[in-house]
Amino acid sequence: MSPKLFEQLYEQIKRVITKPLALTDERGLIYKDFTDFGNQKQVTIRRDNSSDRLLAVFKADNQSSPRIKGERDVQAIPIYLEGKLLVIIVAGVPLEDIQTTQIINSLAELIVQQFISTHRPRPSAVDLLLTRVAFRPQTLDPEELSEQLMALGFGIDLPRVAIAFELKGFWDNYLQTLGSPLGEKEGLIEAKKRDLNHTLTSFFTKNQDNLVGFIGHDTFLVLKDLRDTAYSQFCQHLSRHYEEITSPLKNVHINEITVGIGSAATTPSGLIRSVQEALQVLKIGQKIIGGNQTHRFETLGVLPLLLMGSDQQKKDFAAKLFSSLEDHQLIETLEAFIATDLNLTQAALKLKIHRNTVIYRLDRIKEKVGRDPRVFADAVELYLASLFAKLFS
Repeated sequence: MSPKLFEQLYEQIKRVITKPLALTDERGLIYKDFTDFGNQKQVTIRRDNSSDRLLAVFKADNQSSPRIKGERDVQAIPIYLEGKLLVIIVAGVPLEDIQTTQIINSLAELIVQQFISTHRPRPSAVDLLLTRVAFRPQTLDPEELSEQLMALGFGIDLPRVAIAFELKGFWDNYLQTLGSPLGEKEGLIEAKKRDLNHTLTSFFTKNQDNLVGFIGHDTFLVLKDLRDTAYSQFCQHLSRHYEEITSPLKNVHINEITVGIGSAATTPSGLIRSVQEALQVLKIGQKIIGGNQTHRFETLGVLPLLLMGSDQQKKDFAAKLFSSLEDHQLIETLEAFIATDLNLTQAALKLKIHRNTVIYRLDRIKEKVGRDPRVFADAVELYLASLFAKLFS
């Protein structure tokens, strides 16, 4: 975090509160330039059972966590920024003085917010548009999206796919230099956007009309031009050459890049849906499978639909999976096999056919839909798809 922000916190709070103060990190290490507690270098943070507030206990060089006289007169006040611990303010304030504690907390939050708003880089027009599509899609109808794309000089009739790139560490390391000139901040984001677009156009030379935007934290969003490139081939190529495509984006601060891919879109409404899918599978895939790879609906199966999917997405999933199962006997066999807990013999008895016929039909289902009902994970997807089909038919 920026020393300039720490300096403002320390000095402005001291103008209002005439109590000894110190700033520490999450480990309790005291920042040497921002302390009124002499040579003390570290504190241990513990919770007071009677008040549920945090106490700061100073550590001595020869003891791990000694009790000191008057320790109840030293409180620890954590300050957060967007859900992450920013700094801990250690203040010589008694537990009984609730008003002073609240003043310090409120004043610190106000100073941080003012500092951030002053030093936060101004987003570009593309950043603003993609941020709106990502986080406020309900405020943007397809016609307005078309107009916005046209105004920015991008093709509106091109097939596209949304790709979310999470560059882990970008935001934290960016915040560490908070307080430096705005031009440097904006230049850093624009440089990373150029790197991202360059690496994509290097591997997909036919498709150059890409929107690349920074939507906050560690996430960049791309609306990729898919002219002359089949969606399935694009996904396969991106997964197969993940290391070569993402390596130019990595550095000492960014060593993990995770990618979420939405579905192909040929209309503005489809593009809005593709963005939501890309962000969904990025989040789910990273938590369930891990980072440093690509994720998309097809590789995560039905999980994104259960956690975040809309009714339309569930309906489309079922329709896509069962579009090739036009044979009533195959659907009947699948339902019977699932209903009998994947038991071949019981399914044959239920259908009043030979066991080998069940096996033959299951093989046909696997051939047609790419899912084997005899494999538990595939059976779960087929079962849920059948429920979606009935629910949204």
